[in-house]
Amino acid sequence: MPIPYTTEYAMSEFTLHGEYQVMQKLQHIPLTTVFDVGCNIGEWTRMVRSQQPSSQIHMFEIMPTTFQKLLRNAVLDDQTFPNSFGLSNDIKQIPVKYVLDNDRVTTTVLEQEHHNSIIKNAYVVTGDSYCWNQPHSIEYIDYLKIDSEGHEYEVLQGFMGMLSQQRIGCIQFEYGNMNILTKHLLIDFSKMLVPLGYVLGKLTPERVNFKDYHLSDEDFRGPDYVAVHITRPEIIDALK
Repeated sequence: MPIPYTTEYAMSEFTLHGEYQVMQKLQHIPLTTVFDVGCNIGEWTRMVRSQQPSSQIHMFEIMPTTFQKLLRNAVLDDQTFPNSFGLSNDIKQIPVKYVLDNDRVTTTVLEQEHHNSIIKNAYVVTGDSYCWNQPHSIEYIDYLKIDSEGHEYEVLQGFMGMLSQQRIGCIQFEYGNMNILTKHLLIDFSKMLVPLGYVLGKLTPERVNFKDYHLSDEDFRGPDYVAVHITRPEIIDALK
């Protein structure tokens, strides 16, 4: 049986991976708009809210069953905007593998082996369409976190308009052994983001190790990388 996903367990993971430390280091830099893509039941949003009390946080959970758990998890306030759909590179329905006793590993990577799982169709839109259409009309995202269990590259493709117009300051995305199955390597993220003005680095509990891509970085260990646009030097300095 999976370990129950409590707030305490989530915080231990955020600290182990360095996500909590990132928000501590950025607590004096206002993150006006934050996106939590793959929000599950909202524990990452809860952690961010503790450091960024004034942020508008837009949350995206692709699986309706998990979304109902989110609504009951006491993380929502008048500055959070929960959405019961996912983000991708088009507006469409896609097949998703849902694990009945562990909804944290819901994935679009159907080849991923999970016991006690079912395949369901889920609705996705592009990040650009969400930002540019009413009622949101979002002009800038300070922090975009993507934890979509192998769908990170497609999520970023859906933000190409925002990315090319320098409207996303900082991106956190998962990279690990799932990328072996998706065939989206770290070099692909680098080729997408570096020409657009981003510097990339692996997230550790101590810092973000910003550096140029090297083939030896392709170790599939993850779990997270951070990309910051060069127009946000205060974020780069805080995290490095």
